[in-house]
Amino acid sequence: MAAFEKLMLDLSQQLHLHQVISGNDDSEMERLGAFDICYLEAINQLGKPTIGTVSHLLNQSTPNTNYHVKKLISLGLIDRVMDKKDRRVAHLFVTDKYRSMMRAGGDDFWKNLQENLGEKVSSDDIATFQRVLKETIALLRKSGLDKKVEENKNKKRKE
Repeated sequence: MAAFEKLMLDLSQQLHLHQVISGNDDSEMERLGAFDICYLEAINQLGKPTIGTVSHLLNQSTPNTNYHVKKLISLGLIDRVMDKKDRRVAHLFVTDKYRSMMRAGGDDFWKNLQENLGEKVSSDDIATFQRVLKETIALLRKSGLDKKVEENKNKKRKE
């Protein structure tokens, strides 16, 4: 594993762990399993993916994905909207309820993190880090990951 990949993975896991334990004493969060969290994050990161895109990305069967999607819809964490051009296709997106759950208790965390970093890292380095993160996110979004996942899924169907 490349050093950059490991650092990004470690950062992602630490931030996710914080979100899960950040004081969300909501009983709905307790009902979520590890794969439910994976589905939520995949849907959130991809924007408005189809069920097929999500199942392919997570290497899960469509029936298994449908099970998790129905569970997450019943909890009000995601919603499904039919495609305007092709009514057979449904797009998924996270709801405001999910976003607010993920932000719960987060303000203090981010303030403390920034203050602690400010004590150990120069303001120029922090600004550089923020710029690099923004550019990384922009590059990933431009790469069209959801389209590439869909293309790979279609290739495998043809094989």
